[in-house]
Amino acid sequence: MNIRQVKKSFRIFTNLKFSILILTLIAFASSLGSVIEQEESLEFYQTNYSLLNPIYGFINWKLIISFGLDHIYTTFWFLALLIILGISLISCSITRQFPVLNNSKDYFFKRQKTSFLSLPFSIKLKNIFFLKESILVKLQKMNFYIYQYGNLVYGYKGLIGRISPILVHLSLIIILVGSSWGAFNNFKAQEILPKGEIFHIQNPIKIGGFTNIPSINTRVNDFWVEYNSNRIQQFYSDLSILNSTGNEIVHQTISVNNPLRYKNIDFYQSDWNLLGIRIKDITTDTIYELPLFTLKNSTKSWVTWVFDENSTIKTLIFDQLQNHLTVYDENGKFVNNLLLDDKLSQNLIIVDIIPATGLQIKYDPSIALIYFGFGLLMLTAFLSYLPYTQIWMVTENQTTWIGSNTNRGKIKLEIEFENLIRSIEEKLSKSPFILKS
Repeated sequence: MNIRQVKKSFRIFTNLKFSILILTLIAFASSLGSVIEQEESLEFYQTNYSLLNPIYGFINWKLIISFGLDHIYTTFWFLALLIILGISLISCSITRQFPVLNNSKDYFFKRQKTSFLSLPFSIKLKNIFFLKESILVKLQKMNFYIYQYGNLVYGYKGLIGRISPILVHLSLIIILVGSSWGAFNNFKAQEILPKGEIFHIQNPIKIGGFTNIPSINTRVNDFWVEYNSNRIQQFYSDLSILNSTGNEIVHQTISVNNPLRYKNIDFYQSDWNLLGIRIKDITTDTIYELPLFTLKNSTKSWVTWVFDENSTIKTLIFDQLQNHLTVYDENGKFVNNLLLDDKLSQNLIIVDIIPATGLQIKYDPSIALIYFGFGLLMLTAFLSYLPYTQIWMVTENQTTWIGSNTNRGKIKLEIEFENLIRSIEEKLSKSPFILKS
C-alpha cells in the first residue's frame, strides 16, 4: 500500500457521515445496555429472555450471551467502536479544525475594494481618514483585536468560538479514553460480613482484564438497622480502614447512598443479614452459637432450633433486627415473645444476635476523568455557539471602505455595525476638518 492509498483510507475517518454512523451504532448499543440488565447470571437471562417469547421479537438469552449483551460496555466490539470514534475525532481535528483555527488567528487584509461587496455588512465613506485613530479605539472598545499595516486594518473577536469545536472533540476523546480505561481497570465485589470481622476484598463479581485487587484491611466495627413504625428506614455499617500494623487510618459510618471512599475504592451499604445467635448456659457459663436460616418465601425472617435442659426442642423465629424473637414448642404452638437477655428456659439466656452487613465494593479509576470530560464537553459545547466576528478597513484616495462578517449572530453584528457607522458620521458632522469634495 502506497502513501496515496494510505491517505485515501485515512480520509474515511474524517468523513462526517462515517462519524455519524459510528455515533449511531454507539448510541444503539448504549440503549440496549439500558434495556438489558447487565452483569446478571445465565439463569437470569434464561428465565427473563425466553427463546419462545423474545423481547421486541428478537432479544432472547442466546442472542444476549452470544454477542455479549450482558456486558455490552466491556465487549471487544463496543470498545472497538469507541476506538474508531476516537480516531475519527482526532483525524477531523487535525485535518479540519486546526487549519480553521490557524486561519482564524492569522491576520489577513482585504486590499481589493471589490471584495467588500461580498461581505454582508459594508459601507464606503469619504473624507474620514483623519478619524482613523478614533475608529480603531472604538473597535478596541468593541473587543476587537486590531492589526494595522499602512492603510489596511483587520480585526477579529470571539476566537474562543473557533477554538471550542476543537475542545469539544478533545472532551469526547477524554470521555472515550476514560471509558476504555475503566473497562479494563475496574472491579466490583460483594461481601457479607459479621460485626467485628476484619476482611480483605476476596469475592469479586466483576473484574477488568488488567485489574489488580488491592489488599486493604477493613474492619466492621458495628452494624445496625434504623426502623420507623416497624419499617426499615435505613441501615448502617461502622467501618475502619486499617494499616499493615492494624492501626486505624480511616473511620466512617456508611449507609445507603452514603459510601466510604478510600483510594478511589467505594464501600457501599447494599444489604444485610442475620447469621446466628448466641445462647448462654448460666449453669456452666458456656456460650453457644447457633446458625440462623432464612425462612422460605421470606427475605428478612430467620429460624433456628434449640434443645433446652429437658431435651425439649424449641423453634425460634426472628423477624428483622429488632432484638426480639418468637418462641414455638415442638408442636408448632406459640410459647412466648422474648427480648435479648430474657430466659429461654430455666438455664438458657439469649445474649446476642449476630448480624452481618452486605457491602458492595467498587473501584473505577476512570470516573474522575469521565466526569471531567463531560464537564468540559458541556462548557465547550456552549462556547462553540459564541460568534466569531471579523472586520476590515482600507483607505485610498480619501475614500474608506469598512466591512464586517460573522459566522453566527448576524442580527447582533448588524446592530454593532450600524452603531459604529453612526458614531463615525456623528464625529464627521462635528469635525471642523471635513474635506469638501
